[in-house]
Amino acid sequence: MFDLPIVVVKGGNSILDFFDHELIKFTNNRVCYGAVNALQVLEDAPANVVIAEFNVDDMNGIELAEAIRDIDEERGHYTYIIMIGAMNRDHVESEAFQANIDMITGTKRPDVMTHLTLAGCRISKQINNLLHSEEALQKLCTELRRGQLLDSLTGLGNRSFAEQTMENSIKQIESRGGAVCMLMIAIKNYENIKESYDTTIAGELVLSVSDRIQNLVRPLDVVTYYSPVQFALILIQPDIENCTAECYRRIYEGVKLKSYSTSVGYLPAEIGMSICASDAESGAPNSNRMISTAVSGLDMSRDEIVFQNLSS
Repeated sequence: MFDLPIVVVKGGNSILDFFDHELIKFTNNRVCYGAVNALQVLEDAPANVVIAEFNVDDMNGIELAEAIRDIDEERGHYTYIIMIGAMNRDHVESEAFQANIDMITGTKRPDVMTHLTLAGCRISKQINNLLHSEEALQKLCTELRRGQLLDSLTGLGNRSFAEQTMENSIKQIESRGGAVCMLMIAIKNYENIKESYDTTIAGELVLSVSDRIQNLVRPLDVVTYYSPVQFALILIQPDIENCTAECYRRIYEGVKLKSYSTSVGYLPAEIGMSICASDAESGAPNSNRMISTAVSGLDMSRDEIVFQNLSS
């Protein structure tokens, strides 16, 4: 006895009646009359194999197979579809037939049909096991990415780390006073470098800029690689007056006015910098608003520092 679920789809004066006696070997079988009935059954519970006459009264085999594939896609399942009956060359050679139907046969031998069904069950089971494994791996990758706090290129904290640090910094100034400041630094000519050379050279420029930024900040300042070619620095100052553009011009000029060593020689870096700062005097700063303001400021920053005080 075989317990993998199969569905048999019959039309009027069914040519599949010859299989009825063998069908009892499949303990989990469902016989449907008409395509609509079969689709309703498959919506309720999937099958490993569908055996269908090509011409049932309410739908032809290709239409039925396409509808089954739609159900499969929604469910993340694979059904092995066997068609039996007369099919012309146009049907068999059509793109829809090739894409949706696994097996065609004209046999009326019950033993042959049993072997075809068992083969379909094995194939369907293997594919469904792979689909489930892929889904589990995708979920695992998502969880790993969500928990990953380091950027693989620079070794700095990534976007998640920057957002987490910003939240922690806001909590700190709420309890102890002071101001929190986010500096966004972008390499504006990254795409030009990549087009002129390649991704490897552009990556070397990013690493050199990263090292330079880290050498220009205080030990407790946090430097992160927020997104491609964008660095985010989170700093805490005694008050908002220490967060102006002039206060951080040293960092801006220190990054901008230097040529950086790469495998193809020294390359310049066109730098944009924006600053967003706030304190808790007028209420707790909003982390998302600070980050979005600093990021949007980069669009306006070329040959100048864009400064925005959210407390004013």
